[in-house]
Amino acid sequence: MRALLPPDTAVWNRVEAVTREVFRSYNYQEIRTPILEETELFARGVGQETDIVSKEMYTFQDRDGSSLTLRPENTASVIRAYIEHRLDQQPGVTKLYYIGPMFRRERLQKGRYRQFYQIGAEAIGSESPFVDAEVIELVVEILSRAGLRDFKLQINSVGDRACRPVFVQKLREALKPVASRLCGDCQRRAETNPLRVLDCKVPEDQPVIDQLPSIFDHLCDVCAPHFAAVQKYLDDRGIAYQIKPRLVRGLDYYMRTTFEIVHGNLGAQNAIMGGGRYDGLAGELGSNIPAPGIGFSIG
Repeated sequence: MRALLPPDTAVWNRVEAVTREVFRSYNYQEIRTPILEETELFARGVGQETDIVSKEMYTFQDRDGSSLTLRPENTASVIRAYIEHRLDQQPGVTKLYYIGPMFRRERLQKGRYRQFYQIGAEAIGSESPFVDAEVIELVVEILSRAGLRDFKLQINSVGDRACRPVFVQKLREALKPVASRLCGDCQRRAETNPLRVLDCKVPEDQPVIDQLPSIFDHLCDVCAPHFAAVQKYLDDRGIAYQIKPRLVRGLDYYMRTTFEIVHGNLGAQNAIMGGGRYDGLAGELGSNIPAPGIGFSIG
């Protein structure tokens, strides 16, 4: 973990000011969630088999015996607040943004901190691909206004509850004869969370991963046109993108549209931000309120 000192803090303040300006122009309002949440929120929302929950969370027992966790990400917290405070009663799409610290006990590596900061947003209450495209446009606007150049937008669809299980099963079967040639993490994921194998960054694993099935051969009659519509809306806005069939997000709640923005000057960890749609997350948290949404976070 680190202290932020002048003159770096002046740079941070400038980026945050630009970000708030862009959020205001897209009609997003700020939410500030607690830094501590009940552990169960992340176990249910993020997923027991994710690296975050299984290996990286700062979890401890409170004096009454309950289990608390420093938030490793903020989408689950925002949806919890959305449900608890009945924000679904408001008309239209609820647009919320946040700026603040998250905590993960990741392996030490250059550019990674265990207390890190995210700027993020959630658009809750619509399944429309138009909203997906607007959220991506918002991200591009923030990065451009902050002065970043030469970044690349990558997009994909990871299907939904109808078609993704079929794809995951095909993936699991395809991995059985080749898993022993993959890194240790991927050998474990081949059983517990096969989608995460596609996200592996180990260079030696890529030839094997390139031969695995593609999600585009398994998208259902709802997800395929949804993804096509997202592309059309991005084309209409003049936003350049690359389609990456292997692009998955590390959290279980993502479905349909997923996206990342990468930059060539960052080395192996080249992602600046990531996001995606999470229409089933509210249900995973025990809510009867349908709360389809899409969001992102910038590290």
